[in-house]
Amino acid sequence: MLWRTRCGFTLVELLVVIAVVSVLMGLLAPAMHGARDAARRTACLANMRTLEQAHLVFVYEHHGELIGSAHGTSWIETLRGYDPSLLLRSPVDTSSHFPGGTPIDGAYRQSSYAINYFLSPDNPDGTARLDLVPTPAVTAHFVITVFEGPRSVRDHVHPQLWASPIPDLVPAKAAAEVQTNAHGGAEGTWDAVSNYGYLDGHAAATAFRAVYTDRDHNRFDPDTAH
Repeated sequence: MLWRTRCGFTLVELLVVIAVVSVLMGLLAPAMHGARDAARRTACLANMRTLEQAHLVFVYEHHGELIGSAHGTSWIETLRGYDPSLLLRSPVDTSSHFPGGTPIDGAYRQSSYAINYFLSPDNPDGTARLDLVPTPAVTAHFVITVFEGPRSVRDHVHPQLWASPIPDLVPAKAAAEVQTNAHGGAEGTWDAVSNYGYLDGHAAATAFRAVYTDRDHNRFDPDTAH
């Protein structure tokens, strides 16, 4: 008697396999998305640490003077002079205002990052030297600039303008200059998460509430940072 060997799948078996693969993909998708976000956050932190390290070289070579903003000579031009390979665009930056996109008042976005104007020698009310900052390790220096809008092309932000007698307006005012939710959370809220670079050279991803409480308790004003 001749037996015939069956090859291939029946339609039912094929549908079962497709269903199983679909379920597995559905289970893996959140983990893959989370891993991608973590990789982008890490790459952005690496960019920011590199900028802070380059800034420390500048400070050393200029006898303690902090780097300036576009009100004098922009830190972007200065640090590019130190290292043309500096990564100035965050992997999460979706701004449409980089060269090749849409300019704002004739200006293009040159970097995802900006400096805290409290820490600029061209700010008459700011701090011009590193040795005048009491706690560099907790004084925020570089931030991620807001992706869209007129302030997205600036190279510095103004934390002195964020204070408000209405507490919940504070994170919203900050979000007009800083992409406070670049790495998580809702825009303009206390729990929005972004990367912040510090004067001692390190950078960290933190919620906005960790870097700003009010005018007298925040990590931007070197006189209140703790």
